[in-house]
Amino acid sequence: MLLEYPSTGSVTTSITLKDPIFGDSLGIDNNTIIRENRHGETIVFKDGDWASIQTNHYSIQTLTKTTIDAFKTFLDAVTGLQLKLTDYNDDVWLGYIISSANEIITQKDTCSYDVSFDFMGEKQ
Repeated sequence: MLLEYPSTGSVTTSITLKDPIFGDSLGIDNNTIIRENRHGETIVFKDGDWASIQTNHYSIQTLTKTTIDAFKTFLDAVTGLQLKLTDYNDDVWLGYIISSANEIITQKDTCSYDVSFDFMGEKQ
């Protein structure tokens, strides 16, 4: 998995992480408007030009201290900025890391760390 900033043009900051564990979740927001008319019938509207935003949850295990430190530095530099993520299927996404607190768990001091984060974006 490769995270790059900026999302377009020449890359100034990037980090490569190993592939996440299987079973990560995917949420899809189709930007659909759902209303009820006066008779209580549901009316659904979706414009074909509206983007479908997806939220991916990634969990990555057994990272080294060096990789975790580099990931923390990367997050400090790009918080709130649009990133380019190339995932384990070689799919390219443009979006943002939206986790309020990225969970970093120490499994074994100095040699084994787990991290998880949420990425909201659009597949290119």
